[in-house]
Amino acid sequence: MKKLLKEISLIKVGFQSRKGIRMDPEGSHWLIQAKDFDKQRQIRWSNLARFSPIGGTSRYELKLDDVLFLARGQDNFACHIDRDLKATVVANTFYILRPNQEMVLSPFLAWWLNQTPAQDYIKLRRSGGSLPFISISALLQLEISIPTFEIQNKILELEKLRKQEANLTASLFEKKSVLIEAVSLNAINE
Repeated sequence: MKKLLKEISLIKVGFQSRKGIRMDPEGSHWLIQAKDFDKQRQIRWSNLARFSPIGGTSRYELKLDDVLFLARGQDNFACHIDRDLKATVVANTFYILRPNQEMVLSPFLAWWLNQTPAQDYIKLRRSGGSLPFISISALLQLEISIPTFEIQNKILELEKLRKQEANLTASLFEKKSVLIEAVSLNAINE
């Protein structure tokens, strides 16, 4: 089944502040920014900054199964929120998607938005110069291929295994590098 994004998800812009955001280690809220993601496009939760917003934030606060979409910049990607959050918002360079869970699983939607067909669509519809962005209206017209829930779950399991393999490969590479450096330095000192 194919549906437009606007048919399966609500979408809104991340937290906006008229007076700017000042970080405060004792702040009441956490802020997710583009710099808080690793190479696997996963949030590094320990990197989040705190701040105390001025005005209400309830409409911007993230929930379990939201999908974040980085709308500004050269690398537009999606990330599924897989945990319950308290007092956490995302910067306005992101869109917050709230998929209809009766039609599509949130992690599947995030996965789909990162795939070549969606990325090609996004690249063709971005505007702006050095910091391109895709508008909400353009993103809402993106066509999503939605398989059965059984197939969505199988795809997500494969993706989970791919990420585990990537993490193991990176860890192995790092350990090999340390070993080679130690052996090489040891050979010099003999």
